[in-house]
Amino acid sequence: MRGGMLSMSVVGCLGLTLASGCVSLNEHRRLQAANRTLAAEKEALHQELFDERSVNDNLRNKVTSMERERSANGELLSNLRSENELLDKTRQMALSTLEEMQNRQTLGELGLSKLPADLDAKLKRFADAHPSEVSYDSTSGTIKWKGDLMFAPGSDVVKQSSANSIASFADIIRSDAATDFEVIVAGHTDNTPIGKPATRAKHPNNWYLSAHRAIAVGSVLQKNGYPGERIGVMGCGEFRPIADNATPQGKSTNRRVEIYLVPRGTVVHMASSAGKASAELATGK
Repeated sequence: MRGGMLSMSVVGCLGLTLASGCVSLNEHRRLQAANRTLAAEKEALHQELFDERSVNDNLRNKVTSMERERSANGELLSNLRSENELLDKTRQMALSTLEEMQNRQTLGELGLSKLPADLDAKLKRFADAHPSEVSYDSTSGTIKWKGDLMFAPGSDVVKQSSANSIASFADIIRSDAATDFEVIVAGHTDNTPIGKPATRAKHPNNWYLSAHRAIAVGSVLQKNGYPGERIGVMGCGEFRPIADNATPQGKSTNRRVEIYLVPRGTVVHMASSAGKASAELATGK
């Protein structure tokens, strides 16, 4: 009897021990699973941190690049402003010279009493032969072409009809009657801003367009045998209107090209004066 009770006691202890061992194994497995989960989360956090650092580095590089670009743009803008100021002052000087010429009542102030009679007569006949396109002012020695007939809107390409009349004009100023003269070609526009991007790419504003048109007319004169060294060109943009830009008719009148007959040496004198002024402005003197 006692031996039986002892056997049962041993079996009971063994069962309790086994039960305790099972509980410890399950807990161990649970902890292992939890540890793996934590390790995975840690790895994910490391990857996320790495990604965030990469994004941050990229943003920092972009900011640095943008700051450098802004600095370069600022320097470029400053240079463009300085250049524009220089060009504007040079233009003002050129326009003042032109205005002074326009205000003269006779050519006597330029050293001559009037255009030679035969030259004056030729220019009058020339204007009479092209009444819809050309006008002539004998008191100032000025031939004026209507810009709408000479160029397409926004263009600096001389129309063939005007090229023909300019060729006839070149014959006159190449004649012996005009030996003592040379020409200044001045382009003018109305005050309508350049609108089309394609046009603006070639002529940023009316000042450029007027200058390019004057150059085009000077080139036609040169192609027809008139010496380039006796040609001066200038662009006045919308700054010398002769009519009210508030009306379509006024705008059309303001779009023009004027050619002034001036004594030989005037173009060189104007160029030398403008060059000296530009040099002084550039050096700050």
